[in-house]
Amino acid sequence: MNESRQRWLVLLASLGFSALLLGGLAGGWAVWRTLHEQLQDPNFLNQQLERVAPQGGEAAKPAPPALIRVSVAERKKIQPQRSIIGRLVEVRKVTVASEVTGKIVDLPVDQGTPVSAGQTVLARVDDVWSRLAAERSKAQVASAKARRASAQAQLAYQQAELRRETRLSQTNVVTDSELESRQASVQDLEAKAAEAEAAQAEAEVALAEETERMSRSVILAPFDGTVVEKRAELGGYVSPGNPIVDIVSRGQVDAQLMVPESMVNLIELEQSLPIRIDALAEEVRGTVVSVTPYGPGASRTFPVLVRLDDQGGRIKVGMSVTASIATDSQREALVVSRDAVLVRPDGSTVWVAVPAEQSEDIRVQPVPVTISARMPTEYAIEPETDTGRRLLTAGTKVVIEGAERLTPGQQIRIVSLQER
Repeated sequence: MNESRQRWLVLLASLGFSALLLGGLAGGWAVWRTLHEQLQDPNFLNQQLERVAPQGGEAAKPAPPALIRVSVAERKKIQPQRSIIGRLVEVRKVTVASEVTGKIVDLPVDQGTPVSAGQTVLARVDDVWSRLAAERSKAQVASAKARRASAQAQLAYQQAELRRETRLSQTNVVTDSELESRQASVQDLEAKAAEAEAAQAEAEVALAEETERMSRSVILAPFDGTVVEKRAELGGYVSPGNPIVDIVSRGQVDAQLMVPESMVNLIELEQSLPIRIDALAEEVRGTVVSVTPYGPGASRTFPVLVRLDDQGGRIKVGMSVTASIATDSQREALVVSRDAVLVRPDGSTVWVAVPAEQSEDIRVQPVPVTISARMPTEYAIEPETDTGRRLLTAGTKVVIEGAERLTPGQQIRIVSLQER
């Protein structure tokens, strides 16, 4: 019974869906036929045209002029350059370590503290044991001096007796055995005097060592710079070689550039290069101090260091820089602003403003160009056609803003930055 009921339900659903589909097809055909008849009817078409035509026979208003900004093309001497991105690195960086063993009793610097060579105390290590050892060495030096003086006095006495007995032996007053005994005594005292002298020297070296250890318990800055990292804390125990602080030099910084292999031979030691500090939007000049003749194989670039003055700390390690490197000799060329050139895959274009001959209207025309040299803010260009060479000359106004939406012959209005 249930199976028979399910079959009836499926049959009814199929019939309903088929009827709905047929109805949709019939309605669509009726709509298409109606539209087809209307499009063939001239009266209907005229009515539609009258509906969209301007009222009262007025002509359609022309589109308003496009608003643009312009600059002027110039013919001047240029030197083609290429920009290389780099970063500022420290001239010197060192990790100052302890040279003695002990507890840190003073650590007056912190991260960012400026330091002066040989004057700024970076840390003090407890020198109590060194001072006690130095006192002990002083006592040993005094004792060694006394033993040496005693040995030398005895030696001098025995040597005088030996000389006297040597003279008496010539008259047989002193026997040979007595003379030999005296000679043995002198040799023994000479050895003791040398031993006392060596002991004194050893004690003096030990004293000098402890004195030097006491002086090195006060850790001074090795050069003018800034503390960039603190590696120890007050009260900590250090041994020789344990790091205390990291210091970078100040006064000068290096611009590290990775120069491509095609340009590295254009750079020489002591050459002056313009370096733009991106963060400060300023340009300074630096001197090439290093050209490393070995570069990573994959990048095919070579490290170059250009030394700059840090201007009292305004130019800081880690800032990004851009160096301009001349790639050709100086020559004369037609130059426009970098913003005036639209660079696309199918070519580069400059839009020029052309005044109308018999009206005050200004219209624009595109000029295909070839970029012959690229500078940081300007391009040297050459028009590709005779028409372009007539339109684009020195003194021509070129569009630097708004060119993306222009069409050839379109009317424009030149505005200033304030009007924008």
